[in-house]
Amino acid sequence: MPETAFKEYETTAYIKKACEDYPVKLIDIGMETGAVYHLDAGREETVALRADIDALLTEQGAKHLCGHDAHASTLLGAMHYLCSVKEELPYNVLFVFQPAEEGTRGAKAMLDHGLLDKVPQKPVRMFGIHNRPEVDCGDVVVHRGPLMSEKNIYSVTYTGVPGHGSLPHKCVDPIVAAAAFVSGLQTITSKNVDPFEPVICTVNSIKAGEPDIPVPKDAVITGYFRSYDHKTHLHMQDRLVRLAESIAEAYECGCELKSTHAVPALVNHDDMYEIALRAAESAVGAEHVTDSRPCLASEDFAVFGEEIPSFFYWVGSGTPGKRCAPWHDPGFCIDPDYMKTAVPLLCASAMTR
Repeated sequence: MPETAFKEYETTAYIKKACEDYPVKLIDIGMETGAVYHLDAGREETVALRADIDALLTEQGAKHLCGHDAHASTLLGAMHYLCSVKEELPYNVLFVFQPAEEGTRGAKAMLDHGLLDKVPQKPVRMFGIHNRPEVDCGDVVVHRGPLMSEKNIYSVTYTGVPGHGSLPHKCVDPIVAAAAFVSGLQTITSKNVDPFEPVICTVNSIKAGEPDIPVPKDAVITGYFRSYDHKTHLHMQDRLVRLAESIAEAYECGCELKSTHAVPALVNHDDMYEIALRAAESAVGAEHVTDSRPCLASEDFAVFGEEIPSFFYWVGSGTPGKRCAPWHDPGFCIDPDYMKTAVPLLCASAMTR
């Protein structure tokens, strides 16, 4: 039932119906979508498990091209098992079905609605998972430190003086300024950042003019920039602002720039690495636990990590020997064997001291 951010009504209803079969308590945090459940095992501490539930918006409508349907199913599978061994659990368990990961807004929304104030106990640690098509089914990536990037979304609007194309001296063309900005933007990554520091500075869209309007009034550029290191991120922000404003001055345009911090970098807490490693090895065997280079995609599980010691796994979802489409690709799919690794991994994470 693919549904986009904050519109996951059928998905939420399905989850709540499924959870009626288990001895868990629904924690109402006042959100229309998503759900939070608490399994009281009578312990003094609680561990949280999180899965996202939304789909991706495409030109053909909502589609599960990132596998969040599998993530929600994984968390339900973990609930099924952990409830069956309730008396053996070393911790109480909080199950967090998070809406709106696409666009990286859902985790913050849950915290803003008082998630950590309304649960019986603030979790001492939190675990999250995401499928990884580039990793074979059966394998789990356990990585220490930064795993996914900090992200800002920006827009730059250049405002000129519209007019007839035959009279360029009486116009101020914002398209020329926009083109200069797009070219200049490439120097942020090539000339302003340490070449050993992974960063991305992207233009997502350029909108200006119509076929019958030679010199339009406005040109709008949108995009994002990403990095792992926060100081580098602030430097990129400064360079983007100065570049946009200096180009406006040079080309005699007005300039309006907006830059919104979307999500911090996802950093696996050092003091959780050994716990996560032991959990993964107990779930799938040491021979199936691997490491991987970080990825410059972003993930709002990072927002929880600013409040709770957290760890994020990548779980292999690719079919061995076959090229598997990456996240958001129209050909994306998850090998069903993914579940055989993902469910035991979440269960082990909740049971490992």
